[in-house]
Amino acid sequence: MTAAARLVLLCALALAAARAPAAEPLPEDKRQALADFIVAYRLAEAWPRMAPKIAHDSLPRLEDATHADLDADPFSDRAAAEAAHARVPALLAEGGRELEETLRRFDADELAAYTAYEIYAKYFETGEIRQITAFFDSPTGRKLSALGPTLVAESRRQPGGNVMPRHFDTAELAEIATFWNSPVGRRMNETAQRIRDDMHAHFIERSEPALQAVARALADKAELQAAAASAAH
Repeated sequence: MTAAARLVLLCALALAAARAPAAEPLPEDKRQALADFIVAYRLAEAWPRMAPKIAHDSLPRLEDATHADLDADPFSDRAAAEAAHARVPALLAEGGRELEETLRRFDADELAAYTAYEIYAKYFETGEIRQITAFFDSPTGRKLSALGPTLVAESRRQPGGNVMPRHFDTAELAEIATFWNSPVGRRMNETAQRIRDDMHAHFIERSEPALQAVARALADKAELQAAAASAAH
């Protein structure tokens, strides 16, 4: 990303933060419980894992934003504008990679804090948060959290198979089952999709300034390529 694009991104983020409405303050005991939960549940690791999906899901928006940038630019004639627009699809893969790289540089701690204080706080009471933290701060819970990406990957390679016994002994499996069958464990399962949807929606919104900066860079490149091709003829 160029220096100018970075400046645009930083300014847009600052403006968005300034306009954000102040959230209702959480009780101090719940805020502290959520702070402990962020660490135990390794929430800061969620963003780097989601960045590729956010970038991929954003490709249609990136394409639309790039065309919108081109529409706003003054072209010498209609043929030049059409030539630039025609270059956009071939540039999208490159734009997606640049967007993903930009997203990976976002402050993961800031996004983890939003996830905890704005999303999990909405679905769980203070006592429930403490119960979740207690499990995921235990040796078995820490192991389960650390192996999460591995378990998901193995499950996708072998649909329908139970990969858990490969990584956990009988006592650990019993401890995990006890937690997920507890009221708070069942509540986590019941709210999992809503939490993922809320996280995804926020991360999409949070990434909008970065997407616009990448779109502007792609529009510039499309114009330059179209001009070079025209000059060559």
